[in-house]
Amino acid sequence: MLNDTVNKISRLIYILNELDKGEIFLPRIANDLGVTLRTIQRDLHILEDAKFPITSIRKGRYCFVEGFSLGRASVTAREAAMLALTADIAYTLGGPFEYTYKLLHDKIIGQQVQNPFFVKVTQGQAFKDPNLVKILEKAINNQNHIVIEYENSKLSGRKISPLKIAWFDGFWYLLANGKDETILKLRLDKIQAVKPLDTTFNVPQKLEKILDDSASIWFEEKRKHKVRLIISAQVAKYFEKRDYFPQQEIVETAKDGTLTIECAVGRYEEILPTILQWMPHVLVQEPQELIDLIKTKVNAFRKDQKQYDNN
Repeated sequence: MLNDTVNKISRLIYILNELDKGEIFLPRIANDLGVTLRTIQRDLHILEDAKFPITSIRKGRYCFVEGFSLGRASVTAREAAMLALTADIAYTLGGPFEYTYKLLHDKIIGQQVQNPFFVKVTQGQAFKDPNLVKILEKAINNQNHIVIEYENSKLSGRKISPLKIAWFDGFWYLLANGKDETILKLRLDKIQAVKPLDTTFNVPQKLEKILDDSASIWFEEKRKHKVRLIISAQVAKYFEKRDYFPQQEIVETAKDGTLTIECAVGRYEEILPTILQWMPHVLVQEPQELIDLIKTKVNAFRKDQKQYDNN
């Protein structure tokens, strides 16, 4: 975890230095640093969440808003990177920590320029038990098995391998391997106790790739379902600029602008919310079982809505 933090700081310093010079292109930054594009996108999100005035020029290209520079703010890239990490921690802890960070930011950055952009970040849980998190962090770093007490679950008392502490859609999760090596997703707020063991384990080599490909907490290591989607021309531009689905690939663009997209999932729950959110502009071409599942959910909604309206 310490090495991860040091590497993250180094990347943030590099990105901030490049932004201070002018326009940056994320794929080039990723290539320069030898990391995935998704990693650089996450780093950029840290800077945006820390309220650095960064604007998108076009897909993959960013710069500071006009009139802003680290020099004018009288901070170095190293100081700015530490400020960004402070924001990441402060927003997680919430309360007085978040308030203190905002005061610090306004004192250092905010007085120089008013950022005309707003980024909505999902609000969620903070760490209720920092000591528990420290125990988990140490076990992850040392690759030690643990035994946990988990709210209303048969997992209580079982030996598991802690892999990562991850944030998805407003909730913190402990990602861990169980006895069959499948990845468990355990809500951090439901873990009541943790006991580290002396035995050790090996981290799966594909873990980072699995997380990079994930679209939600419903991801699975084996993506056995191939999904083919039709995206209407009215919203095609959004799907051309952003991957809404895991392993998303545009396989065909029709003359009218309609897109055909393919992706791969282990569980349909990983993409169902996105499909429902974009209806009627997203249609499922295959597989049939996903089409049937969506029809069942839509029909159930119609039935419940009708009963509610009649009451």
